[in-house]
Amino acid sequence: MVSTGKADFLSETRAPTVKGVMWVMSLVPLVFVGMRLYVRIYLRRVFGWDDGIAIVAICCLVAYAAVCHVAANLGLGQHLLLVKDNPNKLMEVGLLCNIGETLAIMACTLGKTSFAVTLLRIVVHKWMVFLLWFVIITMNVVNILTALFVFLQCKDPRHLWNPMIPSQCWPSHVFTNFSLFVGAYSGARDFVLALLPWTIVWNLQMKKKEKFGVAFAMSLGIFAGAASIVKTTYLVALSAKADFTWELAPLLIWAAVEDGLAITAASIPALKPLLVRLFPSSTSETYNMAAYPPKQPVPRVFDNTEGDTLTDIGHTTIHDSGSQTAILDPEMAVPASPKLESINMTTEVFVTYNNHGTQQIKGRGLV
Repeated sequence: MVSTGKADFLSETRAPTVKGVMWVMSLVPLVFVGMRLYVRIYLRRVFGWDDGIAIVAICCLVAYAAVCHVAANLGLGQHLLLVKDNPNKLMEVGLLCNIGETLAIMACTLGKTSFAVTLLRIVVHKWMVFLLWFVIITMNVVNILTALFVFLQCKDPRHLWNPMIPSQCWPSHVFTNFSLFVGAYSGARDFVLALLPWTIVWNLQMKKKEKFGVAFAMSLGIFAGAASIVKTTYLVALSAKADFTWELAPLLIWAAVEDGLAITAASIPALKPLLVRLFPSSTSETYNMAAYPPKQPVPRVFDNTEGDTLTDIGHTTIHDSGSQTAILDPEMAVPASPKLESINMTTEVFVTYNNHGTQQIKGRGLV
């Protein structure tokens, strides 16, 4: 007869939590990506690479939630002592968890890549362009390697979910240590991508309240960085694999939280035109983001192929209230009503450096 203590131990389950968190952290960013696409395609008539990457990211995240949901029905979130009574279910849980880990890694990578590509369209300093490309390249290389190592750590990958199949594998600490490095680097990347918008927005001639609002909206990825740090702490406990069906659940949950926050944060900055349409009296100023690459020819940023370096400072609208807002869309914003009276001054500034180091500044204004 099973003792009361052992019965309580075996009755413990994290499966409902796994299912609930997975679907919440998938459906919420799905709604934000849907609103983002509505703004880009219907309101602004633009569609960029970052939008396409966001679509693939949310597809990976929804697939990740579905896989983990099935795994939770089979035993994920329960103690191994109970699940191993059915070896077939145990092998299915192991296979589904490996597939889920890969989908989670790709969803996280693509979500953060989408936001980095968005930032590429608004930065004006050369060091920012280099930094963003460094983040994009290293982030994708490291995370793709991690996704591959999930299956390549054994010569016969089937050994990962069916220990009865003999195979030589890496020592468990190798993949764990590499995962710890990736988790720490992922968190650091999130903080870099979250702080970079502040350096861009804070130099604009805008009211401090407006600066704070725009910069905060573009730096919500910092919460994904915090989730990444929490997720990384569960990797150490998992390395022993003594009760992996139970111990793996928190790791997968926090991976979903990180992915969902990353994709949501990447979509929020694009929603300003929708908010202006829903609440037209809340603000008189707009900012938009163009597709990358832009649909219309615009001056190239830091292009040395023809011997000159041309910097597109951007479009600036100075309203009668005295604030200055960067217009990141090549199309000029049109007032919602022809009766709306305002005084606007648009200035376009181009700075060109030739091979002799001579600086030429050209500008034109429209009042």
